[in-house]
Amino acid sequence: MDQDFQPTRRMVLAGLAGTAAVPALGRPAMAQDAEPPRAIRQRERHLLNDDWSFVRGDLKSAADADANGTDWSAVTLPHTWNAKDSIDDEPGYYRGPGWYRRELRVDDRWRDKRVFLYFEGANQVADVFVDGAPVGRHVGGYVAFCADVTDQLRRVKPGGAATIAVRVDNAYNPDIPPLWADFTFYGGIYRNVWLVVTDPVHIDLLDHGSSGIYVDTPDVSAASADVRVRGRVVNADPETTWVDVVSTVVDARDREVTSRRTRLKLGRGETGDFDLSLPAIRRPRLWSPESPYLYKVITVVDGGRGGRDRVDAPLGLRWYSVDAATGFHLNGSSYPLRGVNRHQDIVGKGNALSDAEHLRDLEIIKSMGANVLRLAHYPQAPAVLEAADRLGVILWEEVPLVSTVTVSDQFAANSVNMQVETVRQHYNHPSIVFRGYMNEILLLPPQPEPAGYERFVVDLARRLEETTRAEDPRRLTVMAVDRNDRYNTSGIADVPMILGWNLYHGWYYDTPDGFAQYLDKEHADHPNRPLWVSEYGADSDSRLHRVDAGYLPVDPATGGVSYQDQSIEFQQLFHEVYIRAIDKRPFLVGTTLWAQFEFGSEFRSGSVPHVNQKGLVHPDRSPKDVFYLYQALWRDKPVLHIAGHEWTHRAGTAPDAPWGAGRRPVPQPVKVYSNLDSVELFINGRSLGRRQPDDVRAATWQVPFVDGANEIVARGVARGKVITDSVRVSFTYQAPRLSDPSVPFRRLAVSAGAIVQYTDPQSLVWAEDRAYTDGGWGAIGGTTGLMRTWVNRSSEDPLYQTFREGMTAYRFDVPAGRYGVRLRFAEPSENARGKRVFSVRLNEQVLVNDLDLVAVAGPRTAHDLEGTVAVTNADGLKVVFNPTVGHAVVSGIDVTRL
Repeated sequence: MDQDFQPTRRMVLAGLAGTAAVPALGRPAMAQDAEPPRAIRQRERHLLNDDWSFVRGDLKSAADADANGTDWSAVTLPHTWNAKDSIDDEPGYYRGPGWYRRELRVDDRWRDKRVFLYFEGANQVADVFVDGAPVGRHVGGYVAFCADVTDQLRRVKPGGAATIAVRVDNAYNPDIPPLWADFTFYGGIYRNVWLVVTDPVHIDLLDHGSSGIYVDTPDVSAASADVRVRGRVVNADPETTWVDVVSTVVDARDREVTSRRTRLKLGRGETGDFDLSLPAIRRPRLWSPESPYLYKVITVVDGGRGGRDRVDAPLGLRWYSVDAATGFHLNGSSYPLRGVNRHQDIVGKGNALSDAEHLRDLEIIKSMGANVLRLAHYPQAPAVLEAADRLGVILWEEVPLVSTVTVSDQFAANSVNMQVETVRQHYNHPSIVFRGYMNEILLLPPQPEPAGYERFVVDLARRLEETTRAEDPRRLTVMAVDRNDRYNTSGIADVPMILGWNLYHGWYYDTPDGFAQYLDKEHADHPNRPLWVSEYGADSDSRLHRVDAGYLPVDPATGGVSYQDQSIEFQQLFHEVYIRAIDKRPFLVGTTLWAQFEFGSEFRSGSVPHVNQKGLVHPDRSPKDVFYLYQALWRDKPVLHIAGHEWTHRAGTAPDAPWGAGRRPVPQPVKVYSNLDSVELFINGRSLGRRQPDDVRAATWQVPFVDGANEIVARGVARGKVITDSVRVSFTYQAPRLSDPSVPFRRLAVSAGAIVQYTDPQSLVWAEDRAYTDGGWGAIGGTTGLMRTWVNRSSEDPLYQTFREGMTAYRFDVPAGRYGVRLRFAEPSENARGKRVFSVRLNEQVLVNDLDLVAVAGPRTAHDLEGTVAVTNADGLKVVFNPTVGHAVVSGIDVTRL
């Protein structure tokens, strides 16, 4: 990251869970730590993450050893140049070239060695130079690549230094996937870089960035396991040599289990392949998410004269299968796969994550109880795969063909090469069971769609399927598609071994109940096709709440769904409906919810702009309450969590309270997620009774909140031990009649057009909108709306995004007194001046004449007005809107007694 990196308002906003009393999960992630990938771990290697200089843009002389200039800045890897501009208010982010440079002091001991640069990842085209000479180019942003720099370093004088320069370019290229996707294509060298030194006789490092060793388990059972080891040895020695190759399996305590050796004769500059079938392992310990036992395969090459090379590979012994009727089977038993999707992203930091941050993410996923992880939508860092092996998380790995393709031979060739690189680099990880290669690939065909487009896509899928099976015949292939029958009619749905459906009934379309109906129809129509629910989810925002969450309205004309409810409570309801349906359908191979963590997607314009908000965990890695729904379902350990840690400021009224009754208790729901037999809930020390969690491990009470502080405690017993959870809720009582003297009026804030409550940075609860009622408050006329873009010059997007349009007034039947009124505006639809002009009065007092929001602020930009008014009679306060052109509009009204 840039050393002058400072958080912007969007970065601060992305850490919304800071307002919630829920701690971050997992161990702290250090900014700088890296463990070498297994491909290079046993060799001499040096981490090259420090002492880089960076410049954004293109410089003709940047690769030259003597290049200099004032535009270069010091950076440390991992690094991306899009950490800031992908979350600011300006549409778009920089996609183009950037240069990195650093000096490398050359060790005289390397003179008779082979020296390589190993990049774990750079997005998306990288050209590598040493002292101005090109040494390698890599196309594709999500796998490793390796460059031999031996000859260039031998030209350096003893004790001297070489200059490494790397040009990285994340510009759109029609021949390089991904072309478009719902995530940010961060540019930069965003993973670790290593210098690797080997002997002249060594295991091949230049086979598509792989370790050069491939471990297979042709036959595994509870009784025995066969192990096969393949690889290639390179002789860079000037003489012919005999090479001894030994592959040994050791257990977790480094005790030898089985071994085999062979001998190769290699001439000068020759390579030789070996293929060893080791004696069977008797009564092996099997690998599974519950018991991720790892053996290790040690392959040693002895080239004589003391020259040796060694590569270690993880070995997890397991076998698996899928069945269209009974789902997934692991080690001979039915094994439902339940898990999540994950992007390699922290909002505000981009994709430049340390190994510790990757590991923390995997630990959080495991702690929730997930047994499978889909790496969306690209291969991820070596640290992720190694953590999955060790922790016991089954992986679905895929290459980044997302939403659309380019009809060209080069696009197809790059796609196939990406899959070959991915398979070979990650071949030995036992956690990888599923290999994917397309996601929603027919979602965005070019317009107009060229003739033969669909056939090209289907043929490319078949080519990728054939390539995957040829490269890795023992793993299962899979493809994820969106809700479109074109996948069935085109035949592409039957290309992979498993078909994954990305389904969002109740969020983008239909109601949540349509999810189960869709699955049943697909299963009935294609009974021999193994099915996976590869994505499902709904956005949420910890500032938004709904007292009685329900399904979102469906537009009968389009079938689309309004996003007016991005509340935490709707997200919980959505997941509860889905997981009920999932657990009743044993034919599903697996399910992976969208997504474990919120992540960056620059074009998105929800209540938190530039962020996909469907995550169960906030960008700062603190969990949302819905996280514990899954933990209670999927973990054996006792779980007891009040699903209200994100809703610590509430407001409400007792609508039937008589005049003069004072502040009354207001019943509102409080939910607890728990896998205990029963849970008792208390408010301010008083028991509200004991309840048994239902089929989704939820129990709900109507809790009588009182004005002020409310201490909520949940209590249960697990294995004889008392377990508790608690949350403190500040509640603001609002009298049904604002002039009731037993409840003196203080303040009322209204989120115009909203069906949810909004909690602002000062913990003020803005009430959902409503029509005027006598003695109370509300709108007179108008219709509600939702702005489908972010709001400039404010971090309070959800307050400004909703609006009421065309009303004549808002009325507040407050008692006589002096009041301050603050109005919130943002032009939701007009782009030109003079299209919407209106005046605003507070009773008979003019607040503003001829307000043109585009003229004074600009489209979709926050603009506030404040005024004071004296109320002298029983008519209360009216905020009156008089349109001159078009309709008046308002997003928020805040009334305070002075």
